[in-house]
Amino acid sequence: MTDWINEFKKSKIPFSWSELKIGRFGYSNKFYLPAIIDDDVVITYTLNYLSKHENENNQYLWDLGSLTAPYNESEIYKYLSLVSSSERKDLKAYFRWRWILVNNLIRELFDKDGIDALLEITEFWLKLESPVDKPYQYQGVNNELTLSEFYTDKNLHKVIYDHIKWLRKEKNNLL
Repeated sequence: MTDWINEFKKSKIPFSWSELKIGRFGYSNKFYLPAIIDDDVVITYTLNYLSKHENENNQYLWDLGSLTAPYNESEIYKYLSLVSSSERKDLKAYFRWRWILVNNLIRELFDKDGIDALLEITEFWLKLESPVDKPYQYQGVNNELTLSEFYTDKNLHKVIYDHIKWLRKEKNNLL
């Protein structure tokens, strides 16, 4: 199981209450991201934060930290929304999560053969409902590549290179 919060830290991508909310509940406002983390991650993160910030004045954080299992999803959403109350922050959190997920995808591809890797990339972008700014073109969509041309190591290297360029460019917008 991936420690997503640590992935943010290792990548030097800021992680805030907005990222926690979007990671738990997903995002679907112009762009789409499924929920990635569960309630236990939210509560553990909150309790760790509160243990280091005993003088925290935001009562909503204390309310969130005082929830007990089984967790009420609507209560968690309510408190996270009250703590991270900004559409703009949520959109930035979406972009940050997407960067982390793409970065993780690319790292995992190095152990796969060309066909499996390209299929995984296709599935990944389909799960995110194909955002317009993705660094990927599906086989036969806006290109003339046949199946035998698309599913090659040469094309895989090009696709990975395009994703790495995209990651570098995108990271500048996330900080």
